[in-house]
Amino acid sequence: MSDPAILTFGSFELHAGHGELRHHGDLVKLAPQPLKVLEILASRSGQIVTRAEIRERVWCGDTFVDFEQGLNFCVRQIREALGDTADAPRFIETLPRRGYRFVMPVKSAEPPHSEKPKVARLIVLPFRMLRPDADTEFLAFSLPDALTASLAGLESLVVRSSMAAARFQPDADLKTIATEAAVDVVVTGTLLRSGDEVRVSAQLTDAATGTLLAAQTAQTTVGNLFQVLDQLSARIVVALSLPLTTGERRTLHRDVPESAAAYEFFLRGNQLSYDPKQWPVARDLYLRAVEEDPGYAPAWARLGRIHHVMSKYLDSGRSAGLADAEAALRKALDLNPDLPLAHKLLAQLEVDLGRARDAMIRLTERAQTADPELLVGLVSACRYCGLLDASVAAHVRAVSLDAKIRTSVPHTWFMQSDHVRVAALKVEDYPYIVPLSLHALGRGPEALPALRELEVKIKTRIRDFVVAVRKLLENDTDGSVEAIDRILASDFSDPEGLFYLARHLAHMNESGRALGLLERVVAGGFFCYPMMASDSWLTSLRRKAAFTKLLGQAEAAHREAVAAFAARDGERILGRRI
Repeated sequence: MSDPAILTFGSFELHAGHGELRHHGDLVKLAPQPLKVLEILASRSGQIVTRAEIRERVWCGDTFVDFEQGLNFCVRQIREALGDTADAPRFIETLPRRGYRFVMPVKSAEPPHSEKPKVARLIVLPFRMLRPDADTEFLAFSLPDALTASLAGLESLVVRSSMAAARFQPDADLKTIATEAAVDVVVTGTLLRSGDEVRVSAQLTDAATGTLLAAQTAQTTVGNLFQVLDQLSARIVVALSLPLTTGERRTLHRDVPESAAAYEFFLRGNQLSYDPKQWPVARDLYLRAVEEDPGYAPAWARLGRIHHVMSKYLDSGRSAGLADAEAALRKALDLNPDLPLAHKLLAQLEVDLGRARDAMIRLTERAQTADPELLVGLVSACRYCGLLDASVAAHVRAVSLDAKIRTSVPHTWFMQSDHVRVAALKVEDYPYIVPLSLHALGRGPEALPALRELEVKIKTRIRDFVVAVRKLLENDTDGSVEAIDRILASDFSDPEGLFYLARHLAHMNESGRALGLLERVVAGGFFCYPMMASDSWLTSLRRKAAFTKLLGQAEAAHREAVAAFAARDGERILGRRI
C-alpha cells in the first residue's frame, strides 16, 4: 500500500500518514486529534465540512457532552499552529451553526517514490494559410479541431478546446500562449494548396523554451488528410512519452474514414458547427458524410451534437430534433463504444432529456481521463441528481486540469446556500443567482445598477430572468410574476431554470403555480433533493400533501443516484470524500 498524499498549503506540509505537520520543513507540534481535524478540513479545501461530520470521523460518532468544547479546542490549536485567527482567517473559516471551511488552496502530492506521471497540457492553434485559397481555407480551423478531438480523453494529456485555441493568432508568441492558456506544449501548422493537393506542415513546440519537439510535413488530397492527422497524433504521443493504456491505443487509431469525400464533408461541417448561423449547413454536411461513409463514428457523433444544439437553441421541432440527436449518438457508440466525444455529447443530451442519473453514471465512469470538458458536464449532472459535494469536486478537478475552464459550479454553491461565495461573483456573469445571494445576505440593492444595465443589453429570454429578480428586489411582486409568465409562455424547458422559477413563485405565495412547475421539474429529471428539502423559499409548500409526495419522489431518485455514484467508486475517481 502506498503512503497517503502530502497536503501542501501556503508554507505548510501535512504528512497525513506520518501524523506530521511541517513548516518550511520544520516539525510543528500538534496533538493527534487536531491533526486529524486539520487533515479532514484540508482534504476538503473550499468545501463546507459540518461539525457532525467531524464528530463522526474523529470522535467516531460519540455524543458526549463535551464534544463541542473538544472541537472548539482542536480548532484553536490548529489556528495557533498555523498562525491563523478566527476574525481574519487565512486557513480556516468558521460558518456559525454549520461547520468550517478550509479557505487556503491545497495541493496534494504522492510521496516521491510513488509519484504519478505528469499530465501534459497541449493546445492546437488554428493553422496558417501560406496563400489565400477559398476552397481550402476551411482546413485552417477544421484540421486542428480534428486533431484536438482525436487527442482528447487521454489520461495523461489535457487538450485545450478548439474554441480556446481560436482566441490566438497562428503566429502568436508561445510564452504568451503558455501563460494565458496554461499549457506546456503548442501545436502550430501551415497550409499551402498546390493543384489538387494540400501541403500540411505541423510542429510540436515546448511553450516555455521554444524547443521543437516534433515536426511533420506531408502533401496529399483533402480527402486523405486523415492519414496525415493520424500520423501527427502518433508523433505527438511519442514526443511527449505519453503512457497509453491498451484501450487508449485502440481508440486513438480506431476510427478510419473509408471515403475521402465523407472525410471532406466531415471537416467542412466541423468548420461551420461552431457558428449558430451555419448550423443547418453543418448538419447537412454531416448528413452527407454519414451517407458516404455510414461506418465513420465521429461523423455520427458530430451529427448528434448539431441536432441537439439546433433543437435546443433554434426555433425548430424540439422533440424530433432531440430524438434525431440521440439516434445519431447511439449509432456512433454502436460503431465505437469507446469514443470519448460520443459519450460526452450523449451525457449532455441525457441531462436535457430528463436522464441526469444516466448522464452522471456515464461521465463518472470516464472521469479518470484528463478531459476537463467531461468534468464540466459532470458538475451539472451531479447537481441535477442532488450530489452537490460531488458536483463541487468535479469542478475542483476540472480547474486543476484547466485553470481557465468555466463550469456551472456557482449554481451548485447557490444550492448549498453558500451565498457569500456566489455574491462575490459578477452580476453580469450570473444575473439571476448573484442578486439572490446578495439579497440573502441583506445586500440586494447592490445588484440593482448592474441589473438595470443588463435589461438594456440582453435581448434573449434571460432578460426576463433579470427583470424578475430586479422586480423582486424592488418589492414589485406583480412585475416579477409578469416577467416569469413571459418565460413560461415561451418554449423554455430547462428543468433547473424551471426550478428557479418555481421557488421564485413559491416565495411570492403563488403556491398552486409553484407546485405545478415543480412537478414539471422533477418529471424533467431535476431532483436536487437536498435543496428541495431545505430551501426556505419553499416553506409555503411544505404542509401541502402534493409537495410531500413530490419531495418523496425527488428523494427516491436522489438516493438511487447516490447509490449509483458509490457503486462506480465516484469518491475515489474525483479524489474527494463525498
